[in-house]
Amino acid sequence: MEVSSRQDTKTELLRSAERLIAEKGLGSVSVKMITTDAGARNPSAVHYHFGSIESLIEEVFAKRYREIEAERAVRLQRVTEADPQSRLVALVEAAIGPFLEACLEDNGRVYARFCLQFVSDPRFDYPKLIMNAGALTLVRLSEEIIACLPHIPLATLEPRMRQSFLIAMVQAVSFARAVEAGVAPPIEAA
Repeated sequence: MEVSSRQDTKTELLRSAERLIAEKGLGSVSVKMITTDAGARNPSAVHYHFGSIESLIEEVFAKRYREIEAERAVRLQRVTEADPQSRLVALVEAAIGPFLEACLEDNGRVYARFCLQFVSDPRFDYPKLIMNAGALTLVRLSEEIIACLPHIPLATLEPRMRQSFLIAMVQAVSFARAVEAGVAPPIEAA
């Protein structure tokens, strides 16, 4: 098999896994469904390219997450507000905005639905996977958000921030549905 053909198969496996999981849920998608949908001739293509279905799923998450993280980095550089409350709003927008804006595109909506399936599955340690995907900007955003809220104990704030991450995913999926239905509010109001 040529290198480009292997890469095409790998890309199609990623695309198929993302879409099928977004549509059907993690528990309803098999390796066979993914390989068939991807048009892979080898029924062991998932294992050949990724080692396991879990590794494939982790790569689907990480690949798109890195794109969102890059946009967060750009937005974080633009945050200039000095007032803690105004700065907090700007930081939250920098953290969540790229994920919501991705939902304006078909593949972003699929990714949002995929993420909701992914983070709710107990097989995956999503905070660890986020860090492995290169979440330096998210770490910096978190540190800056914490600095804006010195009156809230860290032991209280950190779990709330993790919960906010999950809530943002649900919000993104809700926004994605509204986009598809043609009733989405302006992105600034989402």
